Amino acid sequence: MASETVKVSRDGFMRFRSAVFDFARGEIKRTARVVIEDLQSCPANDSFGDVAARHLWDEYCWALQEGPFDDDIVMGDVNLGSFSDAFDDVARACAQERVEKLAKHVQVLLSTLAFEQDSNLDDETLGTVCVDGVIDLVMEEVNACASTRNLELIGPDRGDAIACEVEGSGLVWSALSDRGDAMELISSHADTMIDPKSNLSKLADEMVETFIGAAKEEAEGTMLAEFIARFEKQICALIKEKDVVPSLEDMRAGLIEKLDE
Repeated sequence: MASETVKVSRDGFMRFRSAVFDFARGEIKRTARVVIEDLQSCPANDSFGDVAARHLWDEYCWALQEGPFDDDIVMGDVNLGSFSDAFDDVARACAQERVEKLAKHVQVLLSTLAFEQDSNLDDETLGTVCVDGVIDLVMEEVNACASTRNLELIGPDRGDAIACEVEGSGLVWSALSDRGDAMELISSHADTMIDPKSNLSKLADEMVETFIGAAKEEAEGTMLAEFIARFEKQICALIKEKDVVPSLEDMRAGLIEKLDE
């Protein structure tokens, strides 16, 4: 059977080529985001004791930015290689799984971009699928995201970092900030502030207690002091529920957003 050919002008071919590359770059970014979400869904291994990693993605980013960590991981008589290699292998396995699930025509288009960017790849025939080349592109995007994250918020000095990044609101926060107590309280509960599942109640209680203590000092000898003494329990409960906890929830959401940028 004779092969069919279609004549395309050079200008038309270049526009087609540009469109393919634009699509491929967007799909690479989307696939990389899915790989990152996969790593975020995996619990942290506590590989770095002084790092408050929330999931495997945090640990992967830490290993990339602070590494390489070349100490071998040994389990019994089995040498599993270095920490850095282990993290790379896990991330690449996630990327491979996602690339292999892409539709064939998408794999073809992404492979075209891979051939364009890496002259060392074999067989540049239109329609060829190069899974390894596509995985390399995805991993480049994953690593670009990992290398630009601000990890100070989970690092050993996260208490100081969080105090610098937090933006508070509300009556209690304003009063404690003016007295210089707010940041110290937040710093002492740094791990709670970056963990969306942690209970904020203890930190809220400490903030309310500090606020009420300050209010008592300023109101000493006045009718307000008597009022506070008589209804302190109810006042504390109201302030905690209506002012402090909502403020802390907003602060934590802002911190997590910054951490995951």
